[in-house]
Parts: sequence; structure tokens; C-alpha cells
Amino acid sequence: MSLHPVIAISGIPGAGKSRAGEALAARLGAAFIPFDAFESFAEREVEVALEWLQQGAPPEDLFDPRLDEVLREAAAAGPVVLETPLGRLPPAHDALITCAIWLEVDRDIALSRKIATLLDPSEWHSAAELSGWLMQFLDNYRHLVLPCLQMQAARVRPQSEHVVDGMAPPEGVDAEIARIVQTRHPDSGSAKVGRGKSNQTGAPI
Repeated sequence: MSLHPVIAISGIPGAGKSRAGEALAARLGAAFIPFDAFESFAEREVEVALEWLQQGAPPEDLFDPRLDEVLREAAAAGPVVLETPLGRLPPAHDALITCAIWLEVDRDIALSRKIATLLDPSEWHSAAELSGWLMQFLDNYRHLVLPCLQMQAARVRPQSEHVVDGMAPPEGVDAEIARIVQTRHPDSGSAKVGRGKSNQTGAPI
């Protein structure tokens, strides 16, 4: 079965994967698949996450296996933009991804961006709930979050064919990603901004 291009946008949390991925999907008229719709690890206890790290951090433990099927079905119908922290790591993803792009962002800047997005009062029932989450996050940062970020940069980034400066203005990031995709997939339609609306595909779990 012939499959259409699958472009993976990866980077550490706060790198701008979702924004850049949605912009690219809109430019291509492609399906947009956000990893968060299939993520299966965030709600696990800290002890479980630490054990996962000690076991070598197998990437397949991070997502619902239905993602592979959804990704293949979407690629059979048209071009796909996959927003994912894993890039080519899962073997099934590697077999489908035709272009892997890593957004390079300073870790401190990415962290501040991520926290800023989470400080939206509408996302929390009370200031106490937000404060409690933030304190727990900072408490876990050194022994859990930081090792995950380091592992992600060491394992995902090297398998990406292209590295884009995620510190650049959004329009610059989008233009560079579009240039890369147009070069690798000249028939993808990425040269025409606004060619079509993206279709978001996901199965929230």
C-alpha cells in the first residue's frame, strides 16, 4: 500500500512542537496527529516513572499502541504531520516517518515557555491546585524531568534528519520547516501557504 509523507516534529517540552506542527499541517492541508492524544504515561506515579528510567526508558511504554495504526491509516489517506517527543524512536514510527525534524531550544527557555502555558487560570480549579502542581513539578525536576530531557536530546535528536532553531520567531521557524519539507517532498504542496485546512486526528484516552 502506497503511503503519503509523514513529517515528525520533535523537541523537548516547550520547544514549540504543537504550534509548529499545526502550522505545517495547515500549510500542507495535512492531517495533524498530536502525541498527547495517545500519551499514556503522564498520570503514573513518580516511583513508576523512576523505575521506567532505570529500565532504560523504553519508548513504547509512553503511548497507546493504537497510535501506530492511526498513523498508518492517516498516511494512507494523505500527508501527515506528527507532533511527538519521540521522533523515530519507536520502530513502527521509524518505518512510517519520511522526514524527522528536531526543534532546538535552550532548555531553560523551553521550561519557562512550558510553565507559562500551564499558568492559565482557566486550566485549574483553584490557585492552591496550581501551586501544588508547580511545587511537585519543581521537586521532581532534578531526579525525573531533567534525566528525561537529557535522554530525549541524546536519543531523539541524533535520529532527526534536520535540526531547526526553535528560538527563532515563529514565522521564521515555520518558513524553515516548510523549506525542508518542500525540498524533501516537492509534491507535498508545502510551498503554498494556506493551501488547505489541517485535519486533526486523535483518539484521546
